[in-house]
Amino acid sequence: MTNPIVRIAPSPTGKLHIGTARTALFNYLFAQKNKGKYLIRIEDTDIKRSTKKYEKDILDNLEWLGLKADEKPQRQMDRIDIYRKYAKKLLKEKKAYLCFCSPSELEKERRKQLAKKQPPRYSGKCRDLNNKEIDLLIKNSKKAALRLKIPDLRGKIIFNDIIRGKIKEEAAAIGDFIIMKSDNTPLFFFSGVIDDHLQKISHVIRGEDHISNTFNQILLYEALDWQKEMPKFAHLPMILNSDRSKMSKRKGGFVSVADFKNKGYLKDAMINFIALLGWHPRKEGKNGSEIYTFDELTSLFDINEVGKSPAIFDTNKLDYINGYYLRKLSNDKLKKMICPKHLGEGWKYDDNKLDKAISLVKDRMKTLSDFIELSDYFFEKPIYDKEILVFKKSDSKNTQKGLEAVVESLKKIDENDWENKDKLNTALQKVTENEKLNNGDVFWPVRAALSGREASPSPVELLWVIGKNESLERLAKALQALNPKS
Repeated sequence: MTNPIVRIAPSPTGKLHIGTARTALFNYLFAQKNKGKYLIRIEDTDIKRSTKKYEKDILDNLEWLGLKADEKPQRQMDRIDIYRKYAKKLLKEKKAYLCFCSPSELEKERRKQLAKKQPPRYSGKCRDLNNKEIDLLIKNSKKAALRLKIPDLRGKIIFNDIIRGKIKEEAAAIGDFIIMKSDNTPLFFFSGVIDDHLQKISHVIRGEDHISNTFNQILLYEALDWQKEMPKFAHLPMILNSDRSKMSKRKGGFVSVADFKNKGYLKDAMINFIALLGWHPRKEGKNGSEIYTFDELTSLFDINEVGKSPAIFDTNKLDYINGYYLRKLSNDKLKKMICPKHLGEGWKYDDNKLDKAISLVKDRMKTLSDFIELSDYFFEKPIYDKEILVFKKSDSKNTQKGLEAVVESLKKIDENDWENKDKLNTALQKVTENEKLNNGDVFWPVRAALSGREASPSPVELLWVIGKNESLERLAKALQALNPKS
């Protein structure tokens, strides 16, 4: 294969969808593997729904993922005159015709066909209007769209999909379709064919929901006499939720790259995970069967190995992969990613405390945003529940005795020695021995007093992070909660 040219053509009518990101990645990998070119085209001809805000989100997040185009992105609305020129050419050659049917007329016609269990297609009402009829309609301010005239004897439309093999459809089942709307803007498959031809696109790699559009585009290539330069097509499998439902914002799930980015997923993890949605590399990565670097993905990628079946979006797998990449980060780099976006509102902390907290919870983090939940007790004073303070095999009396002895023991430790976890552990252990108590009478209530939780890092690690003064303050408040009358 010699220097293929591929493209990703998102519409700026919403944020960059995870499915579009997967399509972009597969196009990018295909171009990189075959020493080709990867382009971005913004299909913004849907004037009512397209916005600059969504265009920026798409381009920014593609760049964040490392999928920046090899050339400056094109915008279709900047090329509107080109599409109008080819529309006029088709009209002049009688390969297209003006259609004056209103939306309400077309909807009425569609409903009738569905009621008869017929596939909806245009009846051809305006196909044979003569010039006099056309002039009169224009004179009466009737707006006209432009329809492609499908040859009566066209028969089956067949193309060989790289992933799915031979796909076919009867041209008669499609019917004459609109290529230019009545506001003189193109339908995306018309402008897309023109741009693909002019940009010399060799392969169109996109989602399977575009298969039906391919038949329309093949008819357009034929009408424009470009069939010899028609690109090869590859339609990627759909991405479904774990329950096999369609990924949808309405169901409360994440669907855009920005959603995952804001939650605290790393770009390396996202690329690694997205690449496995529908494609299974023939070799394991050097760091495990699910872990692949960008370079490994590029060297292994083969469009012929992409599957036909729907890809399941497994959040547990994404969390596993993201956790791996988080653990690979240095603590300093992780700290820069966490601050300030993934810190709790109103937290008071110094760098030393933050560094210690990161070192303790890093291995349990799946996303950057997990840091708040895993470490909030380091930065927020707990609200005490007497029941949590007492170990299930202990009682209030021994718990109070243990905490009082711990306070006295910890007061004797010098501030400079507080960094030594062994000394902190020894202090707690001596209380257990000297007071003839169990670990549950000492270690459990210290941990609960410092964190306010049943599950947290060890009491020694909590003391080490929180520091001497605040630790003693929290222990004193826990004692008060145990015996409010004291």
